[in-house]
Amino acid sequence: MKRLIVLLLFVLALSGCGREMWLKGEVIGRETDENGNLTAIVTETESHGTVRFLFAEDTVVDQLNGEITVEDFLTNDAVYPVVSVYADANTKTFGSYEGEEIPGYTVLLIHLEGGYKSNTKVLADGTTLHIVEKEGENRYELEDGTLLLTESQSTASVLQKLKLEPLYDLSELLEQAYAAYKETENPSDFYPYAVSQTTSLTASNEKLYYLETEVRLSTDINNTTSNSVGLAVDRETEIPIPTAELFTCPENEIGTKLLALADLSDAERAAMESAFQLEYVIFVGDSIRIKFPENSLSTQSEGYVVYLEDTEGVHALLRDWAISKDIG
Repeated sequence: MKRLIVLLLFVLALSGCGREMWLKGEVIGRETDENGNLTAIVTETESHGTVRFLFAEDTVVDQLNGEITVEDFLTNDAVYPVVSVYADANTKTFGSYEGEEIPGYTVLLIHLEGGYKSNTKVLADGTTLHIVEKEGENRYELEDGTLLLTESQSTASVLQKLKLEPLYDLSELLEQAYAAYKETENPSDFYPYAVSQTTSLTASNEKLYYLETEVRLSTDINNTTSNSVGLAVDRETEIPIPTAELFTCPENEIGTKLLALADLSDAERAAMESAFQLEYVIFVGDSIRIKFPENSLSTQSEGYVVYLEDTEGVHALLRDWAISKDIG
């Protein structure tokens, strides 16, 4: 109570000087000097957009709520809490942030109101990772703030009900990322893993939405892989429709009949028929492409996409209600 009274008196004293600007928001950027001292924070405020708050010698930082301490806030570059800020409105300046001009103010008082490290995940050896939810992605960090992996997912805006499960094994990727980190001679040189899953609308008709879900995995600055699968869902219920039900021929003949429409060598056709999976079928516009992922073909390690340009031939294999249309 004594601390609260002191802070209130501090604020009232400032108010009497005509400096009144209370803003609340999430810290999205941290700026430090050459010695690593925090000199400014960039905050996405609730009422004034993106604002930079510049520290002064007499800036006061106080822990109001949450688990983040004042020391952690001032010294840990991985900490991005929610803050309430009392700033000097008479010190307005403008500066660049990520290519845009934003306002800046000298900050007088900062209340730390909470953080985003409420969730954790434990690795096989007992190492605890903090899960930081920030700007639409999950950041998996070690106790010292080292970023191991970022994870993000986005889904086509036409989908309101369907929730797609990840097509990757997150636990396995975290173990791989941690192993790579431990093997890095200089920890500061470690390149964090990044995995993203994006579901896009690629075709549709009166009954169905056709979607492509792509997973991209980056394990190094020069090593990014991707894999895609196709999916059909009922437009009204958003219940997935098994790919085999879209075709008039038996399930075990779909790959052979589709590949017969492509211009391929005998060796290529044989390898693709052997590797074919229904999830490789992706409806695009009014036709189909078959997307073989990396290491799925016996003839090559790279992925390969078969574009079926014989639209009439494709339509002849589909049920009438499954024929897709170009959404362009």
